[in-house]
Amino acid sequence: MTAKVWRVTPEQFPRRQYSRDDLKIGFVVGVKISKSAVKRNRVKRQMREVVRLLLKEGKLKTGFMIAIMAKKEILDQEYAAIEADVESILKKIGIL
Repeated sequence: MTAKVWRVTPEQFPRRQYSRDDLKIGFVVGVKISKSAVKRNRVKRQMREVVRLLLKEGKLKTGFMIAIMAKKEILDQEYAAIEADVESILKKIGIL
């Protein structure tokens, strides 16, 4: 997995009404990973669940916009491996 991170700056985009406490996370699983939408959506659901549980526990910092992009190897992984990958990438970028 890879990730792109942007700090939320409400002054730059006043019409969007961002605040410094916003946390926006997007998941990207492209057609290059699998042409089957079912497989792509399953991976996105699993990544979303990992982030949902981290948010519920209050472990994520706010004030960022993040795009997490999956790679082809993710299709063969179980949920525990996906969870470890998402947590490691969030630790690496300093959000967790």
